[in-house]
Amino acid sequence: MASLSCMNSIKRAGDQRPTAVRPPAVILFDGTWDRSGSTSNIYHAQMLGLQKCVSDRREDAAKTGARCLVSITTFDDEAETFTSEWSDDGDEYANIKNIPELFSSDQMKQMLKPRGCTRLVDTAFDRVISFEKKLKKLQDELKGKDNDKVVAVFALSTDGIDNASKRAVWELNEAVRRLRKAGVEMMFLAANQDAIATGKNFGFAESHTMTFGATPATAKAAFKGLSQVTREASDGVPTNGFSESMRHSSAPPSGEGWDQNAAVHAPRSLKMTTCMQPSYPSSDEEDVDETMVVNPSAALAMGLTPHEQYLMNISGATSIAPSLTRNNRVTFQ
Repeated sequence: MASLSCMNSIKRAGDQRPTAVRPPAVILFDGTWDRSGSTSNIYHAQMLGLQKCVSDRREDAAKTGARCLVSITTFDDEAETFTSEWSDDGDEYANIKNIPELFSSDQMKQMLKPRGCTRLVDTAFDRVISFEKKLKKLQDELKGKDNDKVVAVFALSTDGIDNASKRAVWELNEAVRRLRKAGVEMMFLAANQDAIATGKNFGFAESHTMTFGATPATAKAAFKGLSQVTREASDGVPTNGFSESMRHSSAPPSGEGWDQNAAVHAPRSLKMTTCMQPSYPSSDEEDVDETMVVNPSAALAMGLTPHEQYLMNISGATSIAPSLTRNNRVTFQ
């Protein structure tokens, strides 16, 4: 397996962190999650990861006594922010006390059910700007107070390459680096690519960027690591980013590592003819039919390898050719 830069290029200053002088007055968390069609393999892991992030933020608020404001956005070729409905004033950032302790199945489907393409750069830029404005507003409100500390954490997760944005990457890079300079913990998780290289292009620090495998187990480990780093930040001191153990537990399985030296080109065309029945858990039988009808590409992605999913993602394919054959393979040209 090719060596992953997510494991070998990160230099950490050790596990010792200074003791917080005081807890924060406010914890500000923004989570932006990819829900494009190719996330079908990690759909349930994303649901668990999102639930854990919210539950852990609730515990962080109780532990520190801080007001915790959370924004949840998911995207494909469109972006939707769901926390406004739990905000007192319709703001995108809702007090953790108002967010349901456990999301219902319908709420999870509404937020994360796979569909569409990957509008990554545009969505990330929009969320970073919204986050920056909210942070500035909070800092102004707290100015002159006994405790004016705000712990700010921004997290972005994707399983593929952008195929639907119009904004230039350098614009996102500048915005991300601006917030890092202001002391924000900016984190980036990515599958089916070298997340370190992609994150660097986007402006994220290597220490706070991590590659994860597009499997339920490795995705679950990645989201657990994300929540843990956020928890460490909630103590009120800067973190060291993702630990070596987090990177190992989240890394792609042996044989599916991302070769950062191999050139990857978008396919000129993508032919998809299929009769295959994806391996869904029996408890998801109702979802299978709906997914096959409403979003065939999401169902198709369930049967692909991570690299085939990547090729499907960057091609922009969102549907299956109507002609079906007995050949259950997808051919990339």
